[in-house]
Amino acid sequence: MGKKVKPRRMAIQAEWQRDSESAPGFNKYFITIREVDGTEVRVPVYGRDMQDALNRITKRERTEKFVETTERIPDFVYVLLFLGTLGIGATLSTTADNPLYFAVGAGALVVLVGLYLLRTRQ
Repeated sequence: MGKKVKPRRMAIQAEWQRDSESAPGFNKYFITIREVDGTEVRVPVYGRDMQDALNRITKRERTEKFVETTERIPDFVYVLLFLGTLGIGATLSTTADNPLYFAVGAGALVVLVGLYLLRTRQ
């Protein structure tokens, strides 16, 4: 029995348009993408070469999907995570007499604040 292959998005055509005037060394490409539903979308993208342009477009789409996912999280969850991380780090640091717990908590806070800023920036 063969596995059922689900349809995927794929780049079906990429064509060089021109060299970039504002950024030397970069080129403008038009990439035609076939969506899962069969529609075709033509997207302009810049890159040093065609592979770089494809990497840029996939990275941008991954970032947009991540931002959409984190936008669904309410603001109070970030506040609770912030206070909880601070409290747990401080408690473990004082009971174990090891400042590493507080340092790990502070690092987690940096990650949480970064996620929040990524989510709220326009």
